[in-house]
Amino acid sequence: MSAATRLTTMAGLITSTAAIVGISSIPSVRDFISRYLGPSGTKNIWRLLALAFALLNLKNLPGLWHWRVLKGIIYQLQFQPTTQKPKHLFAPMITSSFNTLYDCDYNFHKSNSTYFADLDVARANLMGCIIRTGLARLNRGDEEGLPKETTATKGRYALALGGIEPLQQFEIHTRILAWDRKWIYCVSHVVKKGAIKPDSYALQPWKKGRRRSADMKSEDEDLTKYIFATSVARYVFKKGRLTINPEIVLERSHLLPSRPDGVGLPPRAESAATAPAAAETPAMNGVATSPADVAAEVSSKLGQIPDQPAGQDDDWTWDDMERERLRGLKTASHFDALSAAHGELRAGEVLGQYGDYW
Repeated sequence: MSAATRLTTMAGLITSTAAIVGISSIPSVRDFISRYLGPSGTKNIWRLLALAFALLNLKNLPGLWHWRVLKGIIYQLQFQPTTQKPKHLFAPMITSSFNTLYDCDYNFHKSNSTYFADLDVARANLMGCIIRTGLARLNRGDEEGLPKETTATKGRYALALGGIEPLQQFEIHTRILAWDRKWIYCVSHVVKKGAIKPDSYALQPWKKGRRRSADMKSEDEDLTKYIFATSVARYVFKKGRLTINPEIVLERSHLLPSRPDGVGLPPRAESAATAPAAAETPAMNGVATSPADVAAEVSSKLGQIPDQPAGQDDDWTWDDMERERLRGLKTASHFDALSAAHGELRAGEVLGQYGDYW
């Protein structure tokens, strides 16, 4: 069900909740509840409702994520009774959980952001199981054959989680990476707050940017040292069940230069212009191709666009746009290639199955 149709359901739920709250505040209703449940009946009802809501969203309560992760690590490191055999190195581990109301987005589906919290729990169980024997041996002094730098360093061997310190501030820089005939790709960088100094703010011209000379702007500054994490996500435009080419929406948003005569929508290749895009392959191609083929095709198209000196803001041309789109698509094609990981799901022997909380 689309977001638009689910918005009515969401609005109905909010309205119903507001109605219940409003009705319960009517003096005659409160008197009725007090008559059958006692003077504190109304207060008790709200407490029970609050308790029920908390139980339905148990995994989202403060501190529960830490318990879920640490429980998996501690159990696998300290209390796992069975020794893992070498043949089980690539065997999967099952972690059971459920989707709470708090996990749902405005579509009443599990929000993309909540997958990462659940994956942390699953990975904690697996990594604790995989490394428990190795960590125990290393911490008992079994360091034979290790580099001198490693053995001379003080401290215990441990499994590290995360890279951002408590209360540390950060920024998320998100932009369009590229698009093809089906997907529009966004890349986000989680970076140290204040480390990246913008030259200007297009939508906030009153903010002062950093003044740099043309020579300084051309310098290839290494910004990766400020990155905590990078994410790539892809979106698809729909009309009902029909997929809409992203470039149609971008054109209607007045974000593209004038289209040259004879140039169609992506993938802009005669051999693939009318062929349907395969869902399991990079959508820029009309037929199934390997990631290497995609990269070669993108590189070939990039080579056909003449290099031009960077113009002023108002001189943004179709070639400038297409060059940047194809450049980003070289990275996006690798993201699409990861769809092959779906084929790595195994239904044979597993390491075990563990609950999310116990």
